[in-house]
Amino acid sequence: MKAIYLGALALTLAPAVSAVPFADARSGGMAGVGVASGDFTRASQNPALLTRFEADDDFYFQLGAGALARDYEEVVDDIDALQANLDAFEALIDRGDPNDLPAATALKDEIIGQLNALDQSRPEGAAGALLGFYVPSKSLGFGLSVNGYLVGNGLVNYVQEDEQLLDDALMGQPFDQDDIQSNADVHAVGVTEVALSFAREFQSPWLGQFSVGVAPKFQRIDTYYYNATVSNFDEDDITSNDNMTDRSDFNLDIGFHGGHGPWQFGLVGRNLIKQNLRNVNHEDVELKPTLTGAAAFQQGGFTAALDLDLIADESFALFAESRQWARFGVEYDFGGHAQLRAGYRHDLEGNYEDVLAVGLGISPGDVFTLDLAGQFGSDDERGAQLQLGLKF
Repeated sequence: MKAIYLGALALTLAPAVSAVPFADARSGGMAGVGVASGDFTRASQNPALLTRFEADDDFYFQLGAGALARDYEEVVDDIDALQANLDAFEALIDRGDPNDLPAATALKDEIIGQLNALDQSRPEGAAGALLGFYVPSKSLGFGLSVNGYLVGNGLVNYVQEDEQLLDDALMGQPFDQDDIQSNADVHAVGVTEVALSFAREFQSPWLGQFSVGVAPKFQRIDTYYYNATVSNFDEDDITSNDNMTDRSDFNLDIGFHGGHGPWQFGLVGRNLIKQNLRNVNHEDVELKPTLTGAAAFQQGGFTAALDLDLIADESFALFAESRQWARFGVEYDFGGHAQLRAGYRHDLEGNYEDVLAVGLGISPGDVFTLDLAGQFGSDDERGAQLQLGLKF
């Protein structure tokens, strides 16, 4: 049995705590940048980018998915092993054979060691999927996208009275592992968005050419709260209706983009209407606005970009620390046929560890695109993203 379940990649899910669409592998390979450095194929990062395109670009289709986890596999494996030992211990106690006492004592010591090792473990995970259709234009670019993501974490609590329960069983008392008090909490939030994006380019005597984009969107938020003892934890129960609350509402993203020579600049505000709902544990869960500014240098096939959260993101503060990401990414494009990417992400709030990203793009003839990205952090944090695209 898997002990901690944080989500599946599905567009219908209503999945990284991040201010940018999680499933964009082109951005993911550059640590999440894209507000200023992209073209219309990156409109999920900034709707104003719908005005940036080449003369022969008419349409882009995008399908992406990704997942990121920290300490996930280790905690899952440890709780699976703990549950197996509890089953074996209970079977030995129920047999009542004095010859089983040495084996039962050894199992008890192993169980207590496992509980101590799991105590205060905090696995975290995120998963997402993105589907988009984009038509660029200087006068009115537009797009339709469906973006879903699930973020969550778990906390394992060891209750020391459980050691006495095991000792009593060794002394001849009846044992039922349902009496174990050590437990695990899981908090998770799923967000599903259906957005219509529009952008137009303007000319100003003071600002030159600049673009404005808006993305009104229908948004559904699902919250999940699940608590169970370590002996009874069942992944299938986390997303059951009994553990879920949901809310559907309207929200809005607004983006700006401008440039001067090889320099590009962008600004995007996401989720400008704060959303709030309560989970089944009567705790408030909030999705709050974010604001990201960006600058990029593009010359030939080389791109270097910096995206900076201008305010700390405090969404989902119930189970996630505030974060303010500074992202830096580079890309080299080999004639439109292949791209190498790398990036680095740092939390200015100091609550999350740095993440290194690498990416590869394959785009023969700049028509079909395949993008891969990987993220690597401390505490066994690993992530991967895959994106398919088709450009006409």
